[in-house]
Amino acid sequence: MRLPAPNLALPAQFEGDASGGDASGQPAAIDNWWAGFEDDQLTQLITQALSSSTDARMALARLKEARAVRLGAIRATLPSGNLQGGATRSYNKQLSSGGATISTGSDTPGYDLGSLFNPSGAMDSYNLSFNASWELDVFGRIGATRDQARSAFSAAVFDYEGTRVSLAADMATNLFAARGYAAQLANAQESLRIAKELADVARLGVERGITAGIDAARLETEEANAEAEVAQFANALDTSKRAILVLAGRPTDPLDSLSISTDLTSPSALPESIPGILLARRPDVRSAEAQLAAAVAQVRVDRLALFPRFDLQPGVSLSKSASAVAGTSLVWSIGSALALPILDRPRLLAQLRISAAQGEQAVISYERAVQTAYQEAERALAQVATDRKRLAALGRAEERSRFAFDAASKGYRLGLTDLTALLQAERSWRAARVAETKLRAEALQNVVAAYRSLGGGWAPVSDPDAYGMILTSSR
Repeated sequence: MRLPAPNLALPAQFEGDASGGDASGQPAAIDNWWAGFEDDQLTQLITQALSSSTDARMALARLKEARAVRLGAIRATLPSGNLQGGATRSYNKQLSSGGATISTGSDTPGYDLGSLFNPSGAMDSYNLSFNASWELDVFGRIGATRDQARSAFSAAVFDYEGTRVSLAADMATNLFAARGYAAQLANAQESLRIAKELADVARLGVERGITAGIDAARLETEEANAEAEVAQFANALDTSKRAILVLAGRPTDPLDSLSISTDLTSPSALPESIPGILLARRPDVRSAEAQLAAAVAQVRVDRLALFPRFDLQPGVSLSKSASAVAGTSLVWSIGSALALPILDRPRLLAQLRISAAQGEQAVISYERAVQTAYQEAERALAQVATDRKRLAALGRAEERSRFAFDAASKGYRLGLTDLTALLQAERSWRAARVAETKLRAEALQNVVAAYRSLGGGWAPVSDPDAYGMILTSSR
């Protein structure tokens, strides 16, 4: 029974590719993509998350379980044997002597044969035996079983790395979101400062009879709105800081223990990438591939269960008795056994159909993982390219709106501009600042999403057994 081949057709290039680096340096740049930000706080927090968070520790525990399951499955295919031993003490009491006698031909009484062969007294006996069973892998069932166990463990390894990739990306996303809130808080505080300054000017004008009282009231309203914005962004910043501390494995640390800057500097261009790299770099794709390999091996195991099974059964035993008739014996044996399913064949055929259907599902899951990976990567790269264009445009808008506000503010102080024009200019500048700051934070988070979609954040290994050192050192 053969499973259909998965359809893994991918285009040669991404559409809307935002990468611009050197393809030869791509692996190193993606393995530890956060190093490209040159941000010590980001690196430190990601390191803490990968070592101390509950998600990281749970992923490691699941990997340990998968390794134990694999070892158990492989060792179940090795020869088995049992060593058995025993000791017995028995007592024999002769009640009468009815046997024949042997005359010695002298005055010495003869020997009673019943006493000679059935003497009274204790008899100790000891035995030790070892029996083994070894299935001969004539048709390859044992090899298929081992392949299935190894593939299942490989899938667990890639799931483990997928969790770590997500942890690193989630930490970076939360940190950049927090910095966005910190920058928005700084903008709101600047807006509050400006609102207070303008309200003071208006109140002074009212006192001097230069400005109408309604102007002061309108500016005091703007001041109150700015205070509300400050409180809103301060609360959002505190919420983000708590999320970061939880991810870092420090859920009970005070918020003041984590300082958040307003730095929203974007990293250099993303490294060059092609769709085909997703097949090797994405942990979820590699996991789906390993699960497919395990399903294929399981189909082989269930198909070969219909074939005859040959076993070798060697054994050796040692026995000793201590009595009037003592002796030691050593017996060895070797045998073989043949098992052919007859009455159990319908059940085995049903199991084969089940594993074949599960194999088809694994094929579809693998195809879906590849398609999802391509879709996410293409969308993320296109978003990064769009963010660059939008940031350039919003930067120009913020610069011009600030110039307009400075001119309106100066004119208002000189009595050349009315309050409506001033407030409109201030609101335009504030909106431009908010939009640019928000987009800078989102652009950084979208860069992180692009690295995640490309499979960044781990170093792929060809041999899952290399994780044995990780599991051993974590005990």
